[in-house]
Amino acid sequence: MDKISSVKFAMDNEQREKDYYLKEAARSKNPVVKRLLETLAEEEEDHKRWIDKLHNKLLSDGSWPADVDLEMKDSNVKEELKKLDYKAEATSAHDDNDIEALRAAAQFEKDAADFYADLVKQCETEKEQKFFTFLANIEREHQLSIEDSLSYLQDPEAWFDASERHGLDGA
Repeated sequence: MDKISSVKFAMDNEQREKDYYLKEAARSKNPVVKRLLETLAEEEEDHKRWIDKLHNKLLSDGSWPADVDLEMKDSNVKEELKKLDYKAEATSAHDDNDIEALRAAAQFEKDAADFYADLVKQCETEKEQKFFTFLANIEREHQLSIEDSLSYLQDPEAWFDASERHGLDGA
């Protein structure tokens, strides 16, 4: 896959993930699932805009720009989830569709992370490698946040016990 195609793929992937997260957030009645998916959708939109800038530079210059910014605002998924009162809003409102939505979301993020990690191996320059490594790391972070929330929904008591044992305070 050439540079422009791979960056376009990344941009389209962010849009697909955002659309999925918004659709599932609208469907879910569980505040934890809803907030997680809404936050992920917001972050995917940020990522898409960031990747779009690179894509436009590639289209105009035909080569990898010298000034690709590998800084993005930190993910706020965990911070948003910490704002929720997990014990009061536990799993009473969740259903199997929430579990399936989060499983699918975690798989999307894993597939994207794996794809970007594979692209790193094909890159011609260090700048390209850093870009796709950065994307792979973002996707892995999302995957882990989703898997953590999935663990919470499937067994809140065990999740709270593990959180307390590991000194965690929520998400």
